[in-house]
Amino acid sequence: MLDSPRTNSPLGAVARGVYRTLTVATLVLLLLVLAGVVYFLSTDPVAYQKIMALRVGVPVEPDWDSAADAFDAPRVIGAIPYSGNATLAYVLPSELYEATLLNGLGNCANKSRGLSYYLEQRGLPFQRIELLSAEAYLRGSGHVLIRTKYTHAGETRVGLVDMLEGGLPAKGVRPIDLDELKTSEPFTISILPLNNRCDRHSDYYGTFLDSVVFATSQSDEIRRYFRWVERIYVPLGSPVLERFVCNASAIVLGWFPGLFVSQADYDRLVGQNKQILLIAQTMTWATRGLLVLLPTLVALKLGLLVRARWKGSATPSVVPDLGGDRGIATAARPYRDADSP
Repeated sequence: MLDSPRTNSPLGAVARGVYRTLTVATLVLLLLVLAGVVYFLSTDPVAYQKIMALRVGVPVEPDWDSAADAFDAPRVIGAIPYSGNATLAYVLPSELYEATLLNGLGNCANKSRGLSYYLEQRGLPFQRIELLSAEAYLRGSGHVLIRTKYTHAGETRVGLVDMLEGGLPAKGVRPIDLDELKTSEPFTISILPLNNRCDRHSDYYGTFLDSVVFATSQSDEIRRYFRWVERIYVPLGSPVLERFVCNASAIVLGWFPGLFVSQADYDRLVGQNKQILLIAQTMTWATRGLLVLLPTLVALKLGLLVRARWKGSATPSVVPDLGGDRGIATAARPYRDADSP
């Protein structure tokens, strides 16, 4: 139909040329996306999420007085039936909250995300603090804390909550905030336990502190990400694939929470992983290109088909000669190929 002589006009020729060009471009972008998906699924899906979430900048300090109440850390953490720290692949935040805070399962990232859901559902301000291992963060190595306004021992303060360890990072018996953690020497931080299944010991406050980069995610971006996941989640039969699809789509559309770091820390994290960053960025921008090209391609195809059909229906037909046996064609005769009889 696209090459029909009925559409053989300068405008039709241009439209068909554009259509062919866009088709080739779409196929190229599709191949780039598929190559990126295969690469990250065959290596580590977390790598795509981590490296694309990095942002250079200073996170906005939450308005800690925006909520009338503070997080009741002893009551909530004390009620968690801690029973494991294996990684969970739940996608929906409500399911992750149930698995972590109600059933006591999950690693530090899982439990922190479960608490994030608890806090945002109650309108309580918070930040998610990731301690990224500079050498292995693309494999998920690191630790995650929550920074929020909480009550403890009759006082209300802004500080850190360690959900994996079931308590508050502290120096002695004094809970600390993020700035103090950043400047603390290894082995000077312990845990104030808020759960009878937890103790004061943690492996994350020793020599591990020497090699970490502190990255911060903002509560408004986390809240927006939760709503996005809840809107688009579709069971795919594989939790790992479901999580990758949800996170990748959020990154492509700008809904994934950023990890704010300094320029020096960004250079440190990306310096040894420039090839992975290039693959991730190519996959992301190729996907964004497809989101523009595919609707354009479909619209152009439909336009060409409609135009061809309209041209065909507008061609005059042979009308009978009422004064004789033969039909006489109108002045605008139907198109005939040169080889037509």
